[in-house]
Amino acid sequence: MSIRTLYFIGQCLSLDEHLTFRDEIIVQFTDENYNWNQFIWTCSNHLVLQVIYLKFLKHDLLSYVPDVLAQHLEEIYMLNRTRNGQILLQVKEITATLDKSGISPIFMKGTGNLIDGIYDDIGERIIGDIDFLVPEKDLLSAINLFKKEGYINSFPAYKPYNQKQHHHYPQLWKEDVAADIEIHWLPVSIKNATGFGAEFVQKNKKAVIDLPGSYVPCDKHKIIQNFVHSQLTNSGNRLGVVSLRDIYDVYCFSKRTDLIAVLPLIHYRREAEAYFTIAQKLLGLPISVMVSLSTTFFCWKHDMNLKSRLFFSLYRLPWVLSRILFHGYPHQIKEAFIFKGARQSLLRRLGNRQWYIQHFRLIRKNIAG
Repeated sequence: MSIRTLYFIGQCLSLDEHLTFRDEIIVQFTDENYNWNQFIWTCSNHLVLQVIYLKFLKHDLLSYVPDVLAQHLEEIYMLNRTRNGQILLQVKEITATLDKSGISPIFMKGTGNLIDGIYDDIGERIIGDIDFLVPEKDLLSAINLFKKEGYINSFPAYKPYNQKQHHHYPQLWKEDVAADIEIHWLPVSIKNATGFGAEFVQKNKKAVIDLPGSYVPCDKHKIIQNFVHSQLTNSGNRLGVVSLRDIYDVYCFSKRTDLIAVLPLIHYRREAEAYFTIAQKLLGLPISVMVSLSTTFFCWKHDMNLKSRLFFSLYRLPWVLSRILFHGYPHQIKEAFIFKGARQSLLRRLGNRQWYIQHFRLIRKNIAG
């Protein structure tokens, strides 16, 4: 991935606000030596191919794209639009199931954005699973409701769920639905919930007009959760990494809410300032954050990761090793002493030569990104 490609894709994503970018895009696309493979790989890696298709369609740019690629973009968009339509139906079913017990869900992240009309088109956002928040007192009731509906645990049977260690119940899945579900009792991870707890979100939730009985976080809280998930939970600030899908969501939020006005509500303000600054650089958002050492350092890390694969790997190496050596391995050994199933699973892996090969490939992939 090159720094030039990433910033160019940022221009494509923000065409609605910066119409002059269209001429620059045409110049790039009419260059016989333009690297289409890198463009598509980067868009795909950042989960924004379907948005790119919609922007090119709206601004009459598909004619400058190779026919095979234009067809590929359309197919991806249509597949995602179809799936999101199925997710919307699933959301209605989830709401109806919870309503039987008087539980009102707050749908969060991509699903919450989708039902709240954040996007111009329902095919604009790739959604992984369906995250929703319920009151802590209703967590077990909600879990049992969906198990009765045929949803199945996605975590090992030998390991009981410990609510004190996790902010949501492990994913529940069912074969005949579009997406897995995650039932939250906290909006973000426990260690990152300072100043952004469930009561905070519940108190300021807003109703979804087209879906009675369901709610979404208020617009300011959508921004906070996006930041926490991208930069703290996924270690984006630590590593100097952002996802264009997350940044595009920030762009959509900025049409409703002043990002700077949200900063006083965020406990990790310096990290948030850095995140908003890189969003401004990538998509040209109309915000102005005071330049600080932490913001400058984050932007430098982000750009260096794009300029140098060696820097990216070496900077990432201590983080990967610390997760493995101080959390991964000790945690597995601890579970092996406590749970018979975990012990049997660990012994099977240790006796399997293929596991070592796959394990080290995974480590190498995590370091290389």
